[in-house]
Amino acid sequence: MRRVGRWTLGLIVFILSVPYAAAPIYSVAPAKPLSGNTWFNPYANANGQWIKANVHLHTRTWWGATDGHKNSLRAVDSVYRAFGYGALALSNYQQITELGQSWKHLPCYEHGYNIQKTHQLALGAQSVIWLDCILPQTLFVKQWILDVLRPTCSVLIAAHPAFGRPSYTAAEMAHLANYHCIEVFNHYRTSLVHWDSALSAGIAVWAVGNDDCHDVSSEGETGVCLTLLPVPQTWSANDLYQAYQQGATIAVRTSRGQLPIGVPHQILRNDSLIIELDGIADSVRFVTHGGTEFFVAKHCSRAAAPLSLARGYLRAEVYAGSTLYALNPVIRTEAHHLTQYRRLHEDGPLTMLYRTLWLLIYIRGIVLLRGRKR
Repeated sequence: MRRVGRWTLGLIVFILSVPYAAAPIYSVAPAKPLSGNTWFNPYANANGQWIKANVHLHTRTWWGATDGHKNSLRAVDSVYRAFGYGALALSNYQQITELGQSWKHLPCYEHGYNIQKTHQLALGAQSVIWLDCILPQTLFVKQWILDVLRPTCSVLIAAHPAFGRPSYTAAEMAHLANYHCIEVFNHYRTSLVHWDSALSAGIAVWAVGNDDCHDVSSEGETGVCLTLLPVPQTWSANDLYQAYQQGATIAVRTSRGQLPIGVPHQILRNDSLIIELDGIADSVRFVTHGGTEFFVAKHCSRAAAPLSLARGYLRAEVYAGSTLYALNPVIRTEAHHLTQYRRLHEDGPLTMLYRTLWLLIYIRGIVLLRGRKR
C-alpha cells in the first residue's frame, strides 16, 4: 500500500511540475521608454457609433461548480439590455458559451485555473487552451502562457492584474508583452498602476473595463465597469475586435452602466492633447511616464495639455461624480503605426539546458521510486 502511495505521490508531482519543465527560458531586454518624433493617437480613426461592451461575464457552467451559477442567460440579457449595452460576451472558465438572445456571438472564455488567479480573457477565441501552471507562476511562465494564447484568439486581455495574489504584479507588467489589452477596471480591483508600469517600460497596451460579473442581481458587480468603443452602424465581430486591437477603447468605472458626460473625445492639435466633453467634468487628470501626474484641469468641458513636456506617453483620466473614464494614451513613435516592444525573448540554448535538467530530475525520481519498490 505504501508503494502505491509513493507512486501516486510521484505521479501528482510530475503532473504539477511538467508544465513548469516545459516553459521556455527567456532573455530579458532592457526597458525602452516610448520615444520618437511622431505622436500616435489611437482614436484618430475612431468613427461610427460608440457602444458599451462587457466581455468578462460568467453564467452557470460546469454543472454549477464554478462561480457564476446564479446567472441565467435570461437574467443576463434582461439586465444588460436595460443598461444599454451594445456588445456582451460570456467568459466562462475554460469554456466558450454562446449567449444567444439575439446578441452577436463573440466567442470568449477566461483562461486559467491556477491558485494565483493569473487569468487571461481570450476574445474571438478559436479554441480553448488547457495549458496552465497550477502553482504560483514565475515571470517566464506568465509570458509563455501569453505566447501560447495569442495566436488562438483575436484579442488577448490580461485580466484583473491587481486581483488575486496578485494575478500580475506591477513589476511583471513592465516585462510582459504579446497581448493587446489590460483590464484596468474590474469590479474586484483597479489596475491603473499596472498599466502605467507597462507603458513606462515601452510596452504599448490598451485599457479596457469589464464587470467580471458572477451575479447580475448584485449592483456591486453589474454595470460597474465597461468598455466604450466605436463600431459601424451595422457591425460584425471583426469590427469590434479591431477596435480593441487598435486601442480605440475607453475604460469606464461607473454604476448601472451610466455615462454622465457621454463619450469623451481625444484629439491632437497644435502640439497639445485635447479632451473634449459633452458635459462638465469634475476634473481631467493627465498622466505621463511612471504614472506621474502631469497636469489637472478642474470643472471643465474641455482640457488641454502640452505634448512637448510629456515623456513617452500621455493619457487622460476624466472624473465626473463617481464615474471615471480612462482614455488610452497618445504615444511617441518613429512611425505612424505602432509596434509593441517586447522585452522577453526565448533563449534557445538555455531553454534546452533547463528542460534537460528537468528530464534528469524525472529520471532520478523514477530510479529512486523503483529502488524503494525493490
